[in-house]
Amino acid sequence: SDPILRDGRETDIVIPVMGATGVGKSTFINYLFEDGKEHVKVGHNLTSCTTNVTPVILPNNPKNSNSESPRIIILDTPGFDDTVESDVEILRRIADWLANSYRKKMVLAGIIYLHDISQRRFTGTARRNLSMLNRLCGEAFLQNVVLVSTNWEGFHDLRVLAARERGLMDEHWKFMIEKGSQVAQFRLRLLEGEPSKKTGRESAWDIVNLICQRQVEMKGKALRNFGIQIQRELVDNKKFLPQTEAGKELNYSLKEFIDMQK
Repeated sequence: SDPILRDGRETDIVIPVMGATGVGKSTFINYLFEDGKEHVKVGHNLTSCTTNVTPVILPNNPKNSNSESPRIIILDTPGFDDTVESDVEILRRIADWLANSYRKKMVLAGIIYLHDISQRRFTGTARRNLSMLNRLCGEAFLQNVVLVSTNWEGFHDLRVLAARERGLMDEHWKFMIEKGSQVAQFRLRLLEGEPSKKTGRESAWDIVNLICQRQVEMKGKALRNFGIQIQRELVDNKKFLPQTEAGKELNYSLKEFIDMQK
């Protein structure tokens, strides 16, 4: 079982970071800190370093100096189509963590989904991770998702990457954007000739703050965040994991279903 925060609070804001192996999830999380340390392990090849669901308590938000601000908990998650664990095991780990945090009434404020913009094609692995994200969230929660492109630095022709981003928005991300998902870029540095001089840390925090700002807007409209689809299915509706929308996506074998009941 992956670590659940022992002192999880109802005031906590939980933000999972999701995406395929190698898209830069751990790098993104480490850039939210200013001490330069590796708070979550970064892989340097396509073998997954993240096999557990790991909560990381963030330092104070640099854009909000209010000491009364709630804690922000970033959740490092393994990707589906992983090199180490099966999709069934990864879903079980993510679902267990989310269900337990839901029981503790911790608020899942949004999800940051990372996609490697340097990949020439939209791969089967990218398709699998995006599909699982949709099944986990449910349509109503998509307004709290930020779709983030990463690895802009590995390519010198910005026009090519901008065209790829436009392709994602017009095709693979189109439905989610129509349902309110936001789009952002995680940039470690800007390419030559670009006007802004943001750091990687500023870029990472800008993305986190998109979710924090959406939370403020929802409270202003008296909308309560009722969690994501997988949380409601498991806790409120008391479904078994294979009966959930995300579980159905994986087409559990009978043996896998029996093993999960042990």
